[in-house]
Amino acid sequence: MKNVKETKISIIGAGALGGAVAVGLSLAGCRVLAADAHPEKCARVKAAGAELISDNVRASREGEVVFFALKPHLTLNAVREAAPLLAGKLCVSLAAAVELDMLKKAAPQARWARAMTNICAALGCAFTGISKSGEITAEDLTWLREVFATLGDVEEAEEKSLDALTALTGAAPAFFLNLLEAAAMGGIQAGLPKDIAYRGATAALLGAARLNQEELKKTDGTAKSPGEMRDSVCTPGGMTIEGVYELERAGAMGVMMKAVLVTAEKGRVLTERVAAQL
Repeated sequence: MKNVKETKISIIGAGALGGAVAVGLSLAGCRVLAADAHPEKCARVKAAGAELISDNVRASREGEVVFFALKPHLTLNAVREAAPLLAGKLCVSLAAAVELDMLKKAAPQARWARAMTNICAALGCAFTGISKSGEITAEDLTWLREVFATLGDVEEAEEKSLDALTALTGAAPAFFLNLLEAAAMGGIQAGLPKDIAYRGATAALLGAARLNQEELKKTDGTAKSPGEMRDSVCTPGGMTIEGVYELERAGAMGVMMKAVLVTAEKGRVLTERVAAQL
């Protein structure tokens, strides 16, 4: 396998997720050919430096590695149509709910992996979980780790864990955006101008994430949990503890936990639906 930046990567589907991956890889200096049925809607992909076309066949033929970034119910048909062009190639599905065994049956001569990432890939701050089939070589795995490392953090995961990982790292950005919206609206309700409320809420969320990121880097046993860091800014009888109490009273932590859990469970339901189409 070539160096990551020398390998021509085709991405079938340049929507929200595929487009984010195409943008992130292009900005990292990779050679990207993105195919989408509506290329006119993918201006940001082209602006990032990717070659943008509407021909899946050409993308499947020209790509040295082929990514499929389509919705679960569309993925297997696209793979079957491209199967003769995928023989001997490393192929990666970014779709939830489409298992490796399904992909291998659709294109048995390809070497398959699944990669669960998220829209933050466009900014190089995604978290990607990789699950590999038995045909993936050590060289393939090294390449996969390197290419997804250009998009953020990466970790190999068992396929049975991918629904949970997708719920946490794939869907959770939407959950946090929802919370950011709520925090900003609270600021507006408290009297802040709208632009300051949104900027302030964004900075608070980014700052909290960075604080936790730095703690995770510690290997000497002194790393604080998010709860411990929260407690350190809660002055007895102060403002912060008043807000934290309200969040606890309303069950905000349980709601977030439940949101991740039901999202993971939906992944299993979608897998059953895709399997029923075979």
